[in-house]
Amino acid sequence: MDNEHISTAQENSFVAAQEDHANQVLENVLYAPLRLFLVLTTNLVSYLRPFAAQIIPVLICIFLIPLILLLSFFSGLIVWKSVAVGWESPLHLQFGDGSPPYALSTLPPLVPQQRYDVSVHLSIPAVESNYALGNFMTTLTLSTTSNNTLSSVRRPAIVFPPRTSFFRRKPSTISVTVPMVSSFLPGSSTIIAFVEVGRGDQWKSLGNGEGREISVISASVKGSVVHHGIRGLVSRFPLTFALISATLFLVILSVILAGCILPTMFRRAPRDESSPDTRGIPTDIGIKTPSSSSSDIDEKSFVRRRGKQSRSLSRKSRIKVEAMPAASIKSNALRRRASRTLDGRSDSDS
Repeated sequence: MDNEHISTAQENSFVAAQEDHANQVLENVLYAPLRLFLVLTTNLVSYLRPFAAQIIPVLICIFLIPLILLLSFFSGLIVWKSVAVGWESPLHLQFGDGSPPYALSTLPPLVPQQRYDVSVHLSIPAVESNYALGNFMTTLTLSTTSNNTLSSVRRPAIVFPPRTSFFRRKPSTISVTVPMVSSFLPGSSTIIAFVEVGRGDQWKSLGNGEGREISVISASVKGSVVHHGIRGLVSRFPLTFALISATLFLVILSVILAGCILPTMFRRAPRDESSPDTRGIPTDIGIKTPSSSSSDIDEKSFVRRRGKQSRSLSRKSRIKVEAMPAASIKSNALRRRASRTLDGRSDSDS
């Protein structure tokens, strides 16, 4: 029985050892790419560490240059989008209300400081009733959303029959453009237009009994940009000014980036204080840096020579110190003699 227990225990331990070995092999296989990556990364970092002062600014430039290009592109796009352009707003005229045809329309967003020439465009059928109508009035009232009237004008218009020829067919519609306001300065981005077209005496009949009311197929209010000042130049050449804006933005950001990055790239590395300072040591003594094999012998010979020099200097200083008291004694004696002679002269005078 004991032998069986021992054999089973050995088998269990052997199986456990095999399982541990298999797990260890599996773990090594799974973690091998990660370990290889860590080793390569460590070696790469250690290799590039001396060049960190030059590599880091380059990496910063690589990350910032796309951002600078994107900002420059958006600056040009903003200039392109902010340029004032012409606009057109359709009018839905109301007929049969006992008054001339009228319409109320909200104009597209305008540039408040841009001047516009505003006109009313009518597309009318080429029929005899419109020709017989004669002059009719077009009224335009421009106001803000708070019902503040900015401009109100009335202009006359007339419809003439189109010219026909042998090679040209009679058109079915006629386009009539009525200039209303020139160099209109809105002062606000949201403007409401009220338009009225026709005659006030439409109750009277014409020719075969038609009412004195103009027939209109479609109508619209148009605004054209007035090229005035710098805004006029920008509105006349929008693409050119957009490119100029993007280029200036790119140049300014590039100069700022270069001013911040270049000094760090060309800055000298700080000098290591632990390295020996060999400045001021004579080259004829034969001292070498500690990296050479004979550095210890040269240092010893240098120490000996310096010791001899210090001894000779100390001897000379002693000689000078010993010679100084004798000179001082002589000077004192001379001073005393001079004082005695002065005393004798004073006694004789008395």
